[in-house]
Amino acid sequence: MTETTPTIPSATLERNPRPALVTAAAVAIVLVIEMFIGFVESFVFSGGNDGRLLGIYLPQILAGALPKAVGIFLVLWIWPVRSDDRVLMVLVKALVAAAVGCVFAVLIGFVYGVIVFGLRFSDAGVLPYSPFAGIVSSVVALAPLVMLVALVQWVIGRGARL
Repeated sequence: MTETTPTIPSATLERNPRPALVTAAAVAIVLVIEMFIGFVESFVFSGGNDGRLLGIYLPQILAGALPKAVGIFLVLWIWPVRSDDRVLMVLVKALVAAAVGCVFAVLIGFVYGVIVFGLRFSDAGVLPYSPFAGIVSSVVALAPLVMLVALVQWVIGRGARL
């Protein structure tokens, strides 16, 4: 006869990347739509393109929206919002995700600037601007969107219907 031992539930929780991916994708879509509206607005009111799509808006997507989405995904995948979290904890996780996304975007933007403008890393101490200038306002602008998406997912995870 073979004996079977009862299985003990594991205390570790599996990380599901789907909620983090949905949050990051929703934020990226909103940021790209915002940039697209700005592009259409500038195209209509300035009377032409003048290379703004490739010169301004594509780098904003690649060095702005995409790194923010990647940073948000990484934080919410490593530190996921669970259905048994309190509301304050969900908001804190979303705020941290927004902050990390903005820092990630600043770092990618700095590297992009170094590559495009040919600035040597030895000259980085004498930059005419600070790469982290405006990061607080960027976090404050991004955090409500991330908090909203995280709260919607948290409410759905608790069994509420929308």
